[in-house]
Amino acid sequence: MRPFQIILLAVFVIAAIAGLVAFSLFKGTPPAGGLAELEVWGSFPSSAFSSAISDLSGDEFKITYKEIRADRFEQELIEALAAGRGPDAVILPSELVVRQSDKIVPIPLETLSERQFKDAFVEAEEAFWTSAGALAVPLAVDPLVMYWNRDRLSAGGVARPPRYWDEVLTSVPKLTLRNRLGQIQISGVSLGEFRNITNAKEIISALFFQSGGNLVSRGMEGYAVSLEDWVNAGSALAFFTEFANPVKSLYTWNRGLPESRSMFASGDLALYFGFVSEYAGLREKNPHLNMSLAPFPQTRDSKLTVTFGKAWGLAALKTGRNLAGAMRLGFALADSTRTMRLADALGTVVPLRALLGGKQDSAAKSVFYEAALQSRSFLDPNPTETTKLFQSVVENITGGRGQVTSGVGDLRSGLERLLR
Repeated sequence: MRPFQIILLAVFVIAAIAGLVAFSLFKGTPPAGGLAELEVWGSFPSSAFSSAISDLSGDEFKITYKEIRADRFEQELIEALAAGRGPDAVILPSELVVRQSDKIVPIPLETLSERQFKDAFVEAEEAFWTSAGALAVPLAVDPLVMYWNRDRLSAGGVARPPRYWDEVLTSVPKLTLRNRLGQIQISGVSLGEFRNITNAKEIISALFFQSGGNLVSRGMEGYAVSLEDWVNAGSALAFFTEFANPVKSLYTWNRGLPESRSMFASGDLALYFGFVSEYAGLREKNPHLNMSLAPFPQTRDSKLTVTFGKAWGLAALKTGRNLAGAMRLGFALADSTRTMRLADALGTVVPLRALLGGKQDSAAKSVFYEAALQSRSFLDPNPTETTKLFQSVVENITGGRGQVTSGVGDLRSGLERLLR
């Protein structure tokens, strides 16, 4: 990182902590220099969180961390708060912002302004930004990228991984292999269906983002569905489902195939869309897999360059015993060294823009950092229910029970229902 960037980041953090001192005094809680005893809940592995806080002074913080499985986190939090107990702060995933924002104390605008927030953090973290202030201090981002099998592309005569979707269209027929019965033996790309495509909802969301929609947006009056451009939304949905149509030359996927991540790891899938955090697991599952990475493909000549990204931030709960201490911990964790340690432990990417520029020490990291800068998150009204909704829309189209236009309408009405 360049000296100017280091100085700028240091000034930002110092200013933010100074603001928290004033906030803590105003609230009557211990000032920034006092001991903050905090209980923090999250789905990050305890080892990763411990790595991030390892150098925090025992005179400043006494932290108890509870690791909760991601699929149990929201329910355990709701039950604990209903019983009058619970943590002081949580590591909040962006997908739970809509459902849990009413339990969070925003960081005062005097402490962290909109300009400071958006200048400091990648766009995926803006799920935490509201007109009242930031709901969380960003900690990590996990962008969607493209994993590709070098051997499969070479065998298909494809010189380089596709950068644009029109290149995907021309590459897939070369990469897909079928037997004499027409059954898919080697798939070109994990697109077309839902139930056996890992990250299907996130892939479709990224296509909607690239078409100019946000799915759900936040305004002065709350959350609203943002699918006004039915033509572009329909085009995105039609593109995704085209790869499951057995009468088309692009046919490369069906529900009878293995789950896409496993299929890629076994070497039978050429192009796989997965998160940065999957990199180590894929390497471990098949050390001999000749894979590489590339950015998530884009629409050629589009003004937008965007991929999907999961985001996390440290949020102070209204029921917490030490609001200022919780916010101070968030800013302490946003320190460049600690966020780097956390990203390394999680296999994710730092959310700080100042750390993402310049030349990286590996080809993989270059792709990861570029993707983080391009990432955008989905203000999901209900992760479980939207997964069912997306699956229903896709499978109605691929099963011949619905059209693309009705699918967009079903998606819009379903999101509106979940936001009520």
